[in-house]
Amino acid sequence: MKKIKSIEIKNSPFFEDTKIDFSEKLNCIMGGRGTGKSTILNLIKSAIFNNAEEEKNIYNILKNNLGTGEITLEIESIDGSFYRVTKTFGEEPQPYKYPNSEYISIDKIFKDIECDFYETGKIEEIGRSEKDRLHLIDKKVKSEIVDFETTLKQIQIDLDANAQDIKTFNLRLLRIDESLNQYDGAESDFEEQKKQQPTGLKDEEKKEFEEADFKEKTRKSEKRLVNGLIDVFSELRFEFENKQNDLQEILIKTLADKESYINKEIMTTMLSKTELTIKSIKDNIDSISKLIASELSNLDLNSNQLSEVHDLQQAEFIKVKQKFDTNREYINKYHLLSKRLHEKVNLIKDKQELTEKRDKLKNQRILLVKKLNDSKQSIFNTRLNAITELNKNFEGAIVINLTFSGITNPFEDKLRESLKGSSIRYNELIPRIVEVFSTDEFASVIHNRDLGRLQSISGIDDRRAQSIVDALFETEAIYEIEKLYCDDLPEFNLRIHEGEMLSENYRKSDELSMGQRCTTVLPIIFAVSENPLIIDQPEDNLDNLYISSKIHEIIRKQKDQRQLILITHNPNIPVLSDSEHNVFLKFDRKSSIDKIGSVEDVKINIIELLEGGEKAFKLRRDKYGYNLSEDGEV
Repeated sequence: MKKIKSIEIKNSPFFEDTKIDFSEKLNCIMGGRGTGKSTILNLIKSAIFNNAEEEKNIYNILKNNLGTGEITLEIESIDGSFYRVTKTFGEEPQPYKYPNSEYISIDKIFKDIECDFYETGKIEEIGRSEKDRLHLIDKKVKSEIVDFETTLKQIQIDLDANAQDIKTFNLRLLRIDESLNQYDGAESDFEEQKKQQPTGLKDEEKKEFEEADFKEKTRKSEKRLVNGLIDVFSELRFEFENKQNDLQEILIKTLADKESYINKEIMTTMLSKTELTIKSIKDNIDSISKLIASELSNLDLNSNQLSEVHDLQQAEFIKVKQKFDTNREYINKYHLLSKRLHEKVNLIKDKQELTEKRDKLKNQRILLVKKLNDSKQSIFNTRLNAITELNKNFEGAIVINLTFSGITNPFEDKLRESLKGSSIRYNELIPRIVEVFSTDEFASVIHNRDLGRLQSISGIDDRRAQSIVDALFETEAIYEIEKLYCDDLPEFNLRIHEGEMLSENYRKSDELSMGQRCTTVLPIIFAVSENPLIIDQPEDNLDNLYISSKIHEIIRKQKDQRQLILITHNPNIPVLSDSEHNVFLKFDRKSSIDKIGSVEDVKINIIELLEGGEKAFKLRRDKYGYNLSEDGEV
């Protein structure tokens, strides 16, 4: 069993030098207000979590109550490993593994020393907050969820890169479309020109010119192809030159810093291998760069040769045109319109090639979205299996439901941000859209301009559907929406009326009173983890009837399975739960331990806190059968 063995506080402006040992079962920390009970929780937390001081509350507590002092926390992991963690204000926790006093990074041992903390009011807050409820459920399947979420985030990164590529192709296609607009009527103009052939132009002369005109267009295609190859290889050379420069910089830095490190043996071995790897990569890049340079040289040579041939052929073409001096106007216009038509054909070819590449990217995106949905489903199934197990344990008193991707705030917020500035009255439509579509389904509707599916939603007519599509089609926003992950929504339900498990017998935790809300959440907190559990004032918003009739039973069962540290003002908890270890704090200039021990050892302190005093203490002893003293006297 993982357990906190002790906490020691030294040189604190608030605490006397103090060491508190803990039982592996139930520990209760009690005392009057201002004696430092909650501070103990925050000190423990600051020694376990690397980034605890990022919480403003913990930062202030350590600054004011620890000052230049030091905390030492002793923890035993499940496998019996023993750790001593020291913590000072403003510094990271310093863990050492015993018996060898071996320093070890807190990140490496976090799973071994992790504890569950619930500050004052947190239990009630969980009942109201869907995100906190989900975080609580995830404690039961934390490692699996982390693995799935890591995969999901990588897919989202791939979707971002894919969206950027698609946007680049869309921009290039847009420019081609703009260019094509200039060629409207090219076919009809050319056909009309052919109909106006002069009567003096013989068929064999026309044929000779058309062949020469065709060859002139072919020369342009040849030049276009060679220039395209030169562009591709030039771009490759540029990329490889950049890689060479990057590697050269790394190599120079590696060699320059080689002697400056204090762990020279490890660093020298590592950097020597790195240096060899960099040189090997650089040699390969050099070889590839030489191949590219050689190919570019050949292409330049061929391009020059081709230009010379083209120049000669162009001169011949001009001579052919000059043969038809009497029909020069017709020939020149024919050539101009023929050239214009050829340019349009080339643009259409470019568009087709770009469209095919863009569509290939879109098909890749469909597969990525499927992988994203598979990851979402895996996360949901993992949570659902955990919830099914929890529900069995609660035997109908509490029922947890889970809705796939039910926390839709990110979807709603992104839609609202995306439609801002449009003429659409979107506030009333967004909840309806989110209710009907998942993020990827909605993105598919926009990608496919599927107005019909949008119109199936109440309140969205043809005009509004068209406006929504026009506002989002091929925008960065729709790609952002498509990759969104909306977390699953857990609902905690408390049985209000006994009887059959009918829905009307249950109410959701965010609809309950504060006391009922805590009554719902506490058993789940106990059930989702086996880490040491530290709770500040679990009795807040719970009535004594519930504490005496229910909670003590749960605590008694739990303390045999995990370590519990409860900070409480309510003596019913240690008395009815038969707490193994109790610490009473007092404050006189500084906080210190007033009394420590079993319920029997601290019964006088408990009586002072217990409503009803000695009589109530005896009644609880008699009712629950606790043999607190041999003669039955307090």
